[in-house]
Amino acid sequence: MDIDLLINRTDDVGLVATGKFEARVTAAIFDHETHELSLEFGETMDSMPLNIPLADDLVPYLVQRTRIFMIGTDTKHIHEAYAIPLMHVNNFKNVDVGDWK
Repeated sequence: MDIDLLINRTDDVGLVATGKFEARVTAAIFDHETHELSLEFGETMDSMPLNIPLADDLVPYLVQRTRIFMIGTDTKHIHEAYAIPLMHVNNFKNVDVGDWK
């Protein structure tokens, strides 16, 4: 399965997957420290780390996002497209992040 991260003209972020996942993707997690994305599957309670860190020029597009689009396609047609929450971990630069009390 090929998965690409695309940015449109209005800076929306989308993950385009060629092929079909075994379960619906319910969320994505962006690790600010490692610049890696993971996908979460609610039905199966599984997660799938995407094994390639994001290039530095793509990080600013994700930093302020709370959702991204998930697009499933074959080589010719889009079969599904929906928005999923984007969660952030290890976001130490964000001044709104503090310790739990």
